[in-house]
Amino acid sequence: MKKLPIYLVVSLFAIVVSCSKKSSGPTKAELLVSSPWLFNSTGLDVNKDGFVDTNLPAGYLNNCDLDNSLTFNADGTGIVDEGTLKCDPGNPQTTPFTWTFNSSETVINFPSAVLNNISGDVVIQKLTATELILQKEVNIGAPTTVNIIINMKH
Repeated sequence: MKKLPIYLVVSLFAIVVSCSKKSSGPTKAELLVSSPWLFNSTGLDVNKDGFVDTNLPAGYLNNCDLDNSLTFNADGTGIVDEGTLKCDPGNPQTTPFTWTFNSSETVINFPSAVLNNISGDVVIQKLTATELILQKEVNIGAPTTVNIIINMKH
């Protein structure tokens, strides 16, 4: 019986090990910057259980808001595009913004208003290749707060 040279055994072992490793998939940052995000739905989570309990009050979002898109760039910048329906014809078509992740990539911080005057820390409820669900606690009159849930899609 012939013995295999050690370099051949090591090479075969390396091939088997490298082929058996599972890919961890894209990172949250890669998912976020993959393409523009479009509004899908928005509502209020009054009891703060992570689910929409009721629609936003009338006039909070207009049709001209619902066709806007957000594009996140890997360098921490982004663009809000007004879409085809602009709420104010005098507004620019696109507006730049900046963003950062917290260390666990579960919260996005917007230093200035981005999503219909939402700024600061926004919790990521869900982030997949096709869906982004954001949650932001807002004060609706002292001392009452509710969560706004924004569902976006590609």
